[in-house]
Amino acid sequence: MLSASQTILNWCVLVIAAALLGHLVHRFTGYPRMLGYTLVGLVGGWLGFGDLLWPLQGSTLLLLEVAVGVSLLLAASQLSLPWLLRQPWLILQSLGESLLTLALVGGVLRVLGWDWSVALAVGVVSMAASPAVLLRIADDLRASGAVTDRSLLLATISTLLALLGALVLTVVFLPVAAAAGGGLQFSSAGLGRLLLSVLFTLLWAALLTAAFWPVLRWQSSRSDTTALYLLAAMVAVCLLAQQWGGSAALAFMVAGLLLRNLSPRPLVWPQAFQAGNAMLNLLMFVLVASMAAQVGLSLALISVVASAVLARLVAKFSAILLLGNGTAIGWRRQWPVACGQIALSGVALLMVSALVQQWSVFNLGVAQQLAAIALPMIALCEVLGVLLAASALWRSGDAHRGVGRVALQRGEKRHDT
Repeated sequence: MLSASQTILNWCVLVIAAALLGHLVHRFTGYPRMLGYTLVGLVGGWLGFGDLLWPLQGSTLLLLEVAVGVSLLLAASQLSLPWLLRQPWLILQSLGESLLTLALVGGVLRVLGWDWSVALAVGVVSMAASPAVLLRIADDLRASGAVTDRSLLLATISTLLALLGALVLTVVFLPVAAAAGGGLQFSSAGLGRLLLSVLFTLLWAALLTAAFWPVLRWQSSRSDTTALYLLAAMVAVCLLAQQWGGSAALAFMVAGLLLRNLSPRPLVWPQAFQAGNAMLNLLMFVLVASMAAQVGLSLALISVVASAVLARLVAKFSAILLLGNGTAIGWRRQWPVACGQIALSGVALLMVSALVQQWSVFNLGVAQQLAAIALPMIALCEVLGVLLAASALWRSGDAHRGVGRVALQRGEKRHDT
């Protein structure tokens, strides 16, 4: 165990390296900065930097919850429920790709001989996408348009469904010991805990909405002190959820939906709040990659992770392409939207950490198997998702790509100017 000062020093080195490499990646390739953040996190994890405990706890868990929460809040605050309810094909497409991902990933793991509990948990985590990744890609590439908006919309809905599924799986079902045959056992007492958790989640969402509502409509809502107030309120909600129960991530999504749909007036987020989100995302991407790098990989485990990732790719692409009829953006724009659903990041890590912490009490082997598959899958999907989403936005025309000397010679405007 490293001393506190050594741990802080290691994290300072990681942040400096991530910021520099992220800038270089974006400057010379045009790809988003988070690729550099992830690479630094992977290397740092392999070298043992950070001294992180698993499952996540303490200040590390709080940092990740706030980082994830800001992105989920921003993403959910762009979703208009009245408009969504008038789009049955879009709802069908979102439900279809989430359920098909759950079924296909879980089925592949069962065929490979893994326990029902592990297969189902990995399938639930695979349902999610990453609104944080899409928001950072759109910001770095200055992307806007139908593909960008639709990608963020589907990612937000699938993440909401995944968080609900993970909450049910964590509270209501318990893994059976290997000596008793393995699998999952339904807990009737868990229904009461689930109801209590949902009520606490709605309470935290209501409190956060009440704290944000008047402040975002003041004339001084763009000040730095307002941004500090918003972040402090989010930290308080995370601490309340850890103390009393409920899902902080779900509360942030519900609060974003309430803020967006209770008033027709647009939300004005302080610039300092957006800057704080960028800094939190840097730490989040480094943290996610460093946690995944601590898993000891074998050839057999690599093949299992690759199979799960491939099944997830097939499920999301198939459902989005097959159910894209009637979603108002045309067939040619469905594959770029599908590319935007591949990335996993901090919200997936939160779900895995919560499941591992709960299940370790009942079956430590199942919890370890879940982490061994899910953590490398998250890191691989994060890198692959960033590459696919950025390329898709360029190809669809939502983002302009002016990179390096060639762009300068042609007189094009660079991506980073």
